[in-house]
Amino acid sequence: ANWTSRSKIFEYLYLGTEWNASNWEELKENGVQFILNVTKEVDNFFPDQFKYLKICVSDESTTELFMHWQRTYEFIREAK
Repeated sequence: ANWTSRSKIFEYLYLGTEWNASNWEELKENGVQFILNVTKEVDNFFPDQFKYLKICVSDESTTELFMHWQRTYEFIREAK
């Protein structure tokens, strides 16, 4: 698997890896302005350059994400 590739969800929404989130050139070249960080372990790499929402959760199948839905939805809508 190529861990450096991102997946396009919608025109305005991509799913990426820690590598993508830390790659300044890729972010700027693709016009990224908002980053939703759903991890406990990964920092917001460029807090002065992008708008972040960090949902601090463990990457486990049992992690409850629904409680974060409203905030996440509003952030994605703002980014759209």
